[in-house]
Amino acid sequence: MNVPPLDQTQPPIPVGTEGGGEKAVGAAASRPRPNGEQPVDQRPSWMRSLELPDLPLRWFPRVTQYLEQYKNDPRAHETIRGWVRRFPNHRAIIEGALARERLPLGLAFVAMIESGFSASALSSKGAGGFWQFRPSVARGYGLEVSFWVDERRDLPKSSAAAAKYLGDLHQRFGSWELALAGYNAGVFAVLDSIVRYNTNDYAMLCRVESGLPWETTEYVPKVLAVAIVEKNRAVFGLDEPRPESPRPFDVVMVPPTVTFDRLAPRLHVSADELAALNPIFARRRTPADRGPIAVRVPVGAAAASAGKTFVDLRPDNLQPIVVNPGETLVRVAKARKVSAARLRLINAVGDDAEVTPGTTLLVPRPPAVRPSSKDGPPGQLRPKIASGGGAGKSSGKSR
Repeated sequence: MNVPPLDQTQPPIPVGTEGGGEKAVGAAASRPRPNGEQPVDQRPSWMRSLELPDLPLRWFPRVTQYLEQYKNDPRAHETIRGWVRRFPNHRAIIEGALARERLPLGLAFVAMIESGFSASALSSKGAGGFWQFRPSVARGYGLEVSFWVDERRDLPKSSAAAAKYLGDLHQRFGSWELALAGYNAGVFAVLDSIVRYNTNDYAMLCRVESGLPWETTEYVPKVLAVAIVEKNRAVFGLDEPRPESPRPFDVVMVPPTVTFDRLAPRLHVSADELAALNPIFARRRTPADRGPIAVRVPVGAAAASAGKTFVDLRPDNLQPIVVNPGETLVRVAKARKVSAARLRLINAVGDDAEVTPGTTLLVPRPPAVRPSSKDGPPGQLRPKIASGGGAGKSSGKSR
């Protein structure tokens, strides 16, 4: 199908440049405002002097509504307060990843909206981690998402992947509004909408029926609104956050299949502390499908355990097996003569759909067959004597 070229004559009008301020707002307001961009003089007076982030997004009426909500609605205000408090603890890593790709630093607030800076966040559609990557996208940008390991929960690695992904989206679509729409709705949903309506203007795609998903039309203004709130904390009644010092850690090598519950006492720490330092291990256990694993431990714990291999912590009664095509957790349990409930408990399985062909599961070892005392020493076969039926019952004779 021949598709006419996209209209590139009306690029998005930025609301500000790095540093923000009233000068940037005035410059944007002096230009033509396509497709419903809100003029500066129509905004409430308290919004006109807000410092703006370096995100080149237009100021839509929905941005104004979000700002009023974050300022006046108690529930929304408390939500944004929690987000802003956590931001300084993650800021250096996220902004460092964005800077390496030469992207606007305001894109850090994509992670704020996606997960609230929570490593364990998981959506109903399977998106997870700080940046809410779907497994296929995460793997495409070099992150491991497997039964045992989920690198979407690793802030440095996932932030580096997110920066590359956002840069690729911007290169594909030509504007940050469409790039963010693609991040939220998916690349092909946005491409399909552009081709169907023959426009690459985000605002126009929001206004036409079935142009972009409703969630996406809310998502892009929300990114800008949250970035503005963080830049103007005092205006929104938010305290200046006190960044926590990064939690220092050491690294120790631990054998596979060791649970944090067994490892923690040896290191004189709690299992929850190990889990907080190692969010990528999805089962609170070192993976069963590889060799020794580097585990983060609190500073000092590595020195206390110097020279220890932790081999004795590996469970002797469990062995790894690989799930074959066509097998399910229930079928594996039946074949191994163990209850499915026990298998779920051993492997910390919350949903049987997590177990797919190629997954390495831990299963109980079959009980060892002990020879009977009548059979003699192990490995020695007992001689068998053929009998001829009734002929073998000769009276008074011995063989």
